[in-house]
Amino acid sequence: MEDFKHVKREGIGYLVKQYWSLQHIIVIAWLLISIIVIVTTSYLKTGIIMLIFSLLLTIVSFMPPKVCFDPALKCLTILNRGLNRRKFTYDLNDFEGFELQTMYISFIPLGCYLYGNFKNISHFKRPVISQSFSKKTMQEVVNELEDLTIKHNATSI
Repeated sequence: MEDFKHVKREGIGYLVKQYWSLQHIIVIAWLLISIIVIVTTSYLKTGIIMLIFSLLLTIVSFMPPKVCFDPALKCLTILNRGLNRRKFTYDLNDFEGFELQTMYISFIPLGCYLYGNFKNISHFKRPVISQSFSKKTMQEVVNELEDLTIKHNATSI
């Protein structure tokens, strides 16, 4: 079995690699701003409150969901970590395809999100499989996931 760049084998399933995106950069900027306020100004209380708030956001933000793609069991499992700890399991028999969505301000890309579309899930509650700044990276993730499903279907017949 060939090694994949964006998907790692774990047990019988495959973990989808998560990447930095816009919300991570915003949280780091808040953290840096709060440190600058504490060090360079006389607003110590404001800086400490901003630092505590930024640290809490950093802890929550850097806990991306654990996305496990299992072609053998035909399921996609998403384990949310952080404050909202829930596990969602989606049946790949209801799978319709992947969708890449890129957010822009003017012509500047802010991020690219990879969604999984399922028959019984509404358009607003579809699972986010991965995210990145680069549309190319997300397209590579899609290609690897499609290769996994094709290879598993070919070996199971």
